[in-house]
Amino acid sequence: MLENFLVVALVILAVIMIGVILLQPDRSQGLAKNSNVLDQEKEGIEKFTEIIATAFLVVAVLFQIVR
Repeated sequence: MLENFLVVALVILAVIMIGVILLQPDRSQGLAKNSNVLDQEKEGIEKFTEIIATAFLVVAVLFQIVR
């Protein structure tokens, strides 16, 4: 039962993560202008992507432990 729940959660999180990544704005301005990408403040969609990716990772680890 718990395994099924975790599998469903992984699939839902994966679909959401794909959608959120595709919605992010293009930042391909060249290597010289993107040297400080990690130093820039994150926008709302980028924060949401980090949250979804973290949740996906946690659920994947839990699934491996339960399995």
